[in-house]
Amino acid sequence: MVARRPDVRRGIPLALGAGVLFGLSAPLSKLIVATMDPIALAGVLYLGAFVAVSVGRLLGVTRGLKSRPLRRSDAPYVLTMITVGGVLAPVLLMFGIRAASGFTASLLLNLEGVTTALIAWMFFRERVSRAVWGAVVLMTTTGVLLTGVTTGGISSMVGSLLIVGAAIGWGVDNNVSARLSRCDPLVLVSIKGLVAGLFSLGLSWVTRGGLPAPVSLLAGLGVGCVSYGVSLVLFILSLKAMGAARTGAFFAVGPLAGALLSLAVFRSSFTWAMAVALVLTAASIALVASEGLRAPMDGSEPNS
Repeated sequence: MVARRPDVRRGIPLALGAGVLFGLSAPLSKLIVATMDPIALAGVLYLGAFVAVSVGRLLGVTRGLKSRPLRRSDAPYVLTMITVGGVLAPVLLMFGIRAASGFTASLLLNLEGVTTALIAWMFFRERVSRAVWGAVVLMTTTGVLLTGVTTGGISSMVGSLLIVGAAIGWGVDNNVSARLSRCDPLVLVSIKGLVAGLFSLGLSWVTRGGLPAPVSLLAGLGVGCVSYGVSLVLFILSLKAMGAARTGAFFAVGPLAGALLSLAVFRSSFTWAMAVALVLTAASIALVASEGLRAPMDGSEPNS
């Protein structure tokens, strides 16, 4: 079969849109979690993602991607994906977002890519390039700045650490999901979104004695649908257009978009430490993006 040249003119806007929509999830979630149990919000966000990706499946978004059905031997990976990536990480993130500033939460989400690479290197012996190591150093410095300098007290510091914990959880999730790369990604997210979403919402109902107000539930579903579900659909469309490396490179603008929205929404005072953190995050994204954009334009379809 003749290799298809990547359609970057179509893929770049899709990847940027996916990144921006995902990046907006942190400040928007912070607005909602002020009046909603973090555990319930984590569940509702994933139920919203389930709704969006279910529509994406009906529309045939993953048509053309090479995929195979799940096997019984995949059960441990699916279970880890649900418990760590669908329950633990989002719950930690919601508690972290409630305590930390929206700006901090947005930028620290960029640690997910770093933790994914480090876990792959430590446990799966995958090669880590110099660009990724450079991003690790830059994002570690950013984390220290945001956790130690820009905090408003112990609560903010704990919030930052919880977000780092969420990034580690999603790093585990990403590496486990990579073992299922032959499967339809929307099927995996549908399973994770439905099971994890219902579990977290049920846990909140048991521990809190009831469900959040309908307005908060609808707001959470809307954010999950757009920032998690629609974002993923756009991401996959970009994958089909120009491949994984370039899609990941442009998707990485998400944390910057979220940070800028947080400054506007919460009217935070802009300190020198925040300025340095913003520059370091942009530099780390540029490092990883430069590696992705140097990938050979062979037009091969991603495995996803």
